[in-house]
Amino acid sequence: MKKVLCVIALFISFGINARQLEDKISNTGGQINRLSNTDVYFQLPRFIFSYTNTRVIVRFNNPNNDKLASNNRTLNLIVNGEEQKVVFDDKGVGSFYYTFKDSNEFQVLFEDVNYTIQPEVISIWYIIGPLAAILLFFAYRIIISIRKRKKPNMVVKHNVDTLVENAHDFKSTLKIVRVKELVEEF
Repeated sequence: MKKVLCVIALFISFGINARQLEDKISNTGGQINRLSNTDVYFQLPRFIFSYTNTRVIVRFNNPNNDKLASNNRTLNLIVNGEEQKVVFDDKGVGSFYYTFKDSNEFQVLFEDVNYTIQPEVISIWYIIGPLAAILLFFAYRIIISIRKRKKPNMVVKHNVDTLVENAHDFKSTLKIVRVKELVEEF
């Protein structure tokens, strides 16, 4: 009889402990120490150019988050299908670089964090085009100025025989005039 009572008491205590454990799990939402979109904030720059490194800042709302502390302030995020290691400082701020190429879609995944955005990406040709036009203009101006400096004086070729024949017909119309100094007295 003592053995039966011990077994019943044992089952009752397991049932109570199981209910307490179930209540703890249901109070925490069933997941312990998981990150969600409310825990993390992503910041992109205002102007994003294609084919250039873009700095993405990741901030934790709580800099003393358990996930950061347990992982030595280093997390591996999945950015558009590629793993990206991010190191966070004491303030819960970390950053990484991403290059926007053909598509504008930007997606970051980590545990329950799902950040997806399609930012407006400016083509790199909007920078290169005007710079190339300015450089070509200045190169054109330099080449034109060099050509003007190297341009030889015009040489007129005459038939020397005709010049010699007409040389005796030439009479000078210049007169030599002597100028006397005028002295004005006051």
